[in-house]
Amino acid sequence: MAKHICPVWMGYFLASGLRKLLHNPTKLIGPYVTPDMTVLDLGCAMGFFSLPMAEAVGPEGKVVCVDVQPRMLAILKRRAARVGLADRIETHVCRKDSIALDDRAGSFDFALAFAVLHEVADQEHTWDELAQLLKPNAHLLLAEPAGHVTEDEVEQSVSIARKHGFVFNKVLLIRWAHAALLTRTVS
Repeated sequence: MAKHICPVWMGYFLASGLRKLLHNPTKLIGPYVTPDMTVLDLGCAMGFFSLPMAEAVGPEGKVVCVDVQPRMLAILKRRAARVGLADRIETHVCRKDSIALDDRAGSFDFALAFAVLHEVADQEHTWDELAQLLKPNAHLLLAEPAGHVTEDEVEQSVSIARKHGFVFNKVLLIRWAHAALLTRTVS
């Protein structure tokens, strides 16, 4: 499914305040992210969801923000420092073929994959890594842009996720997106 990687210039549009009218991050992650959690933002870009998640996890929580583009992460760090959340944000440059967080197995309470899996070349490998990273019973919110990714492609992603120990919970109604909530099964 991988077609291209979101260019850095597009990240400014994705992180804009206007986008909150379409995808209010606090409302979308609110039911799943609570104080003291360790959460994963896969393909975080400039942190549209990362910063609200950092607020939600509180001073004892952590948001690990993963992106393949170092420039996106540098901008995220500046944005986090500007709003006093830098201590809750940890950035990590991944590789095109791996999340590359092997030392963090079983440490995440929640993961967000918003508009990113369609950019991954090997979803089998990515879902395997996500299964290793999430704690048993941890939720993963999967969302893909409806104008760019078909419903069938998202269903294929969910099918791959099932093979790697995830259970489909429900379809989430998110404007201009195909979205689902999944849960990591107990190992």
